[in-house]
Amino acid sequence: MKRREALALGILGGLLARPALAAECAAESGVGAKLLERYVAAANARDTSVFPEIFTESYIQHSGRGPSGLAAQIENFRGIFARMPDVQLRVEDRIIAGDRVVARMSFNATHTQPLQGIAPTGRRFTLRTIDIWRVENGKFAEHWDLVDFPGMLKQLQ
Repeated sequence: MKRREALALGILGGLLARPALAAECAAESGVGAKLLERYVAAANARDTSVFPEIFTESYIQHSGRGPSGLAAQIENFRGIFARMPDVQLRVEDRIIAGDRVVARMSFNATHTQPLQGIAPTGRRFTLRTIDIWRVENGKFAEHWDLVDFPGMLKQLQ
């Protein structure tokens, strides 16, 4: 048996031996899945009014590209909507385990506003990200991400 399969069986066996733990993990995964769905729906509707239900007041942004906090997250998305008025988010893949939500995302939009110093081209483009959130009390509390800016720039040049 391969090491990875043995590890998976060990984890599964541990969950089966402790039904309360298995139920707790399943419940947390359900919360994470619904939270991710609400986030994508709010962004696609350009509705930051529901962000207080999705993000904690003390939301920590670990990317270094912007400040932390709920108010900063609202302003960040207002800026995204201004720069990419027709942006649509899509979850390509997701992994939800315990208090972590990981998603490979795509932001699809038309280049109608200056981006990264490039004048509008009118071209459709996709910005891809990998996002990791920590969930606390049913809301996103922390965020880490990797953003494929080089891939986006290649589409716009």
